[in-house]
Amino acid sequence: MAIDDELRAYLLESLDVHVRSGYGGEDDILESFEEQVRDELRDHPQAEIDAAVTRWLADMQRAIDEQRAREKTWTGRTHNDRIDTAFRRLTSRRIVALQDAGYTMSDGWSDVHEARGEVDGAWGAVFFHRQDVERGVHDEGLMLAFGAFVDGDRHEPESLRLARTVCEVLEAQRVATEWDGTLNSRISIPPFEWKKRRWTTPGRTAG
Repeated sequence: MAIDDELRAYLLESLDVHVRSGYGGEDDILESFEEQVRDELRDHPQAEIDAAVTRWLADMQRAIDEQRAREKTWTGRTHNDRIDTAFRRLTSRRIVALQDAGYTMSDGWSDVHEARGEVDGAWGAVFFHRQDVERGVHDEGLMLAFGAFVDGDRHEPESLRLARTVCEVLEAQRVATEWDGTLNSRISIPPFEWKKRRWTTPGRTAG
């Protein structure tokens, strides 16, 4: 089945992000990518769709195996490891800290409100969504959204306090941040080499 160059490039990029993002188990990302391929090719005959899915999933499995081998070479703490640690510490400070939260900003805030009950006394949130992940995987850094769970006159000062806390905790893990100190911009983590683990832990390789 012929696939035009634009769609092929789009699917290749999506495959790469699924695999290198580090989010989701193997079965999850294979299933998600299969659904995406089927949706993109929905107007083609079923037999052609099935054949294309088989080929694309084989490509993805090879990419997964290659990524697993690469990850085994990550012997030191990666920048993503430091972000993971910072987000855990933010959670301990009663901040809902989510990675890969939905695909858009509104999706991310929806995930935040679902997760809010899991953090006792949560007073605010910080997160990045899948579009941010896509940029991060391509070494373009990360943008973090943030906000306090209060309305009225207290919302701005509390949100700014939260943002300062986020920056402090990240920088304590040697993750640089950039932010103009206002609610008009998100916190930025400058570009870094994306190495988000799926199979290993810092200092330990997968068997």
